[in-house]
Amino acid sequence: MKITCNVIEDLLPLYVEGLTSDDTRVLVEEHLKTCIDCRKQFELIENPKEIPMDTNVEPFKRVERKLFRERIQIIALTITLVLIIVITSIAYLTSPKYLPYSSDIMSLTEHEDGKVIITFDDEVAGYDINRHEADNKEGYVYHLTTWNTIWNQDIFKNNAQSIILNPDGEKVVAVYYYSTDGTGDILIHGKDLLEGGGVVTLPRLVLAYYFLLAILLAILFGILLYRYRKEDKRKYVLEKILLLPISYILGHFCIKGFTTSSYSAQRDFFAILLLMIPIYFLFLLAINFYRRTKKRRG
Repeated sequence: MKITCNVIEDLLPLYVEGLTSDDTRVLVEEHLKTCIDCRKQFELIENPKEIPMDTNVEPFKRVERKLFRERIQIIALTITLVLIIVITSIAYLTSPKYLPYSSDIMSLTEHEDGKVIITFDDEVAGYDINRHEADNKEGYVYHLTTWNTIWNQDIFKNNAQSIILNPDGEKVVAVYYYSTDGTGDILIHGKDLLEGGGVVTLPRLVLAYYFLLAILLAILFGILLYRYRKEDKRKYVLEKILLLPISYILGHFCIKGFTTSSYSAQRDFFAILLLMIPIYFLFLLAINFYRRTKKRRG
């Protein structure tokens, strides 16, 4: 196939910007050695002064649009990477570090009206209280846990705080403090309804089910993608779907590492979903960038 001057004129803006492959660059240079008109066009592009009215500006517009798309793509990639780093950092800095029970971190006082007041030390960044009615119907049993975070410990210090355990005046039968080491929860107020404690707070395993489901979906859609790899439309759709479980798996590793159990499963699950979104878009942008680069070099 003979290379015409029109083809070379279309390639000149890319050649000047250094966006052509090595083969295309050699092809343009060989043509410029023998074609005076194309060489003049090249000199106008390389050293623009005043572009004559009859100069074909469409190649310039195409290069301008191409460079604009590439700039937008680079900006989007940068923003997505920053989001991933920020979300992962925030999740790490605010990850709960559960505190073992100590009279130094909290004190409990029962008033004459039956209200129980708990005062937390500034070491406590947050707390969680669950209650249920006692089996003997005498009142309520409370389960308490506290935690700190790297953010509250090293960056933003806490202030001591107090809470009323039973603001409506309900009778407090017992208050247990969670023990996350499996040795049994600690009775810190009231009477022990179960001799020797008998209550052990276990981590939730729901994240393990979601993680396993994501792996199974990734395998399933991976098989389908391989099955329909020669059908462009199905391949395109399956690629987008396959990236969803893969993004969740990577989000899980960023938030929880290789651990699937959690004492704050709801917080960790939403953190994984929040991180999954920019990871998914990062995949889409990277694939699009790769295909454009491959097409240009081809």
